[in-house]
Amino acid sequence: MSASTDELARLLPVTLRSVIRLIGVEMDGSDTGIRLPQYGVLDFLLTNSEAVQTDLANHFAKDKSVMLRQLDEMEQEGWIERQMDPNDRRRKNLVVTKAGVEVHKKVSKMRAKVFAGVLDGVNEKDIATCLKVINAMNEKANSVDAK
Repeated sequence: MSASTDELARLLPVTLRSVIRLIGVEMDGSDTGIRLPQYGVLDFLLTNSEAVQTDLANHFAKDKSVMLRQLDEMEQEGWIERQMDPNDRRRKNLVVTKAGVEVHKKVSKMRAKVFAGVLDGVNEKDIATCLKVINAMNEKANSVDAK
């Protein structure tokens, strides 16, 4: 590994935690009532139709019982609902409700505000390069994960 790769390996997780912390602080100061992990679940469900509890547990590397508790809380809040799969009665698809979409929109605006702040002064060309690198890393990580 090069010195740049070592620095990226060290700095990327630290930076992500810092940005996530800022998003959490922004959320804590709001009246949304949602926690950051729950927002992540909504985000996943809105981009992965017909997801089930196992999909979420695998994606977030969480125990199924931990996901179950979180999903139960979210269902009680009215953000998601479990719907029987028409092709498999044993399978319950997780669907984001209208209330879930609304809370997701609110938190997405907070996330955008945080990112605007931390990217202030960074030019578009550098952001585009960063996106290219992150997408390549994500594709590689997912292809390794699929094996």
